[in-house]
Amino acid sequence: MLTNGNGAPATGKKQGGRDKRVDERFDLERAPGTLMHRGVNIPCEMLDISLSGCRLRTLQTFTAGALESVKVTLTIKQMVLSIWGVTQWTTWDRAVGIRFIHPTGRTRNQLAGLLTCLLDQSATDMVRAAIAEAQAGSPIIALEHTVMVESEPSVAEYEEEEFQEAPPPPPPPKRPELRSEYKVLSLEEGASPGSLRLVAEESILPGNVLDVSQDGCLIHLARPVQVRMKAQVEVDFRLRGLSFLLPGTTKEMHGDRMLEIRFAEMSRRKREDLSQVILELIESSNAAEKTP
Repeated sequence: MLTNGNGAPATGKKQGGRDKRVDERFDLERAPGTLMHRGVNIPCEMLDISLSGCRLRTLQTFTAGALESVKVTLTIKQMVLSIWGVTQWTTWDRAVGIRFIHPTGRTRNQLAGLLTCLLDQSATDMVRAAIAEAQAGSPIIALEHTVMVESEPSVAEYEEEEFQEAPPPPPPPKRPELRSEYKVLSLEEGASPGSLRLVAEESILPGNVLDVSQDGCLIHLARPVQVRMKAQVEVDFRLRGLSFLLPGTTKEMHGDRMLEIRFAEMSRRKREDLSQVILELIESSNAAEKTP
């Protein structure tokens, strides 16, 4: 949905210290998209859009800086919009600000009309009908945007962009797995909510335990955060009704939200309780898989 929480377009106020955008922003609620840079397509989440630009977060590392020519492809109302622009800024958590390039006033008016249609269901139906009628004679509904030629930055070419049925979303990246010499219990997201306490900082980070063994665990943090490695922590989680509060150290970050923890020495009773619960849950899972 292309509105803010009150059903109105977002106002484009400063976010994260960035300059206020001239035009009204419309929240895209992390719709799937693609950022193309130097011929490489990078999957991303679309955060917001306006007449003058957009804000997104890449799902892979994006090392380019400002003033790089890029192409953004996003899905709105089961239609795909492709538009060229220039990067304005990037942040440590892979957010990217992009300024659109409009070769003519007509192009800007076309995008404005599209944004208006996306806020008005009746207008959206009219747009769909127009696209279906146009495609009866031609496979493309063109929206013109500028392509920046990287070998000659001063030269602009025009390329017809099109609306078409949205392709299926890219498969999610494979989730990392806990490496351990003991048996590892793998849990579904949300099956074992927990928290991570950073001892030195005296702060608590909520998350979900995904993998756990006798010597460590993998926790998916609720929000992206930079955590120092080899830092002392305490992991608080529950398994089959039993609460565990285990000390450990941070071992490795997988992305910006997945953190691997190595448990410190624990009492014999606590280790036996943890081992028993892990084995019971693994056996239950195996038995459920074998049941027709």
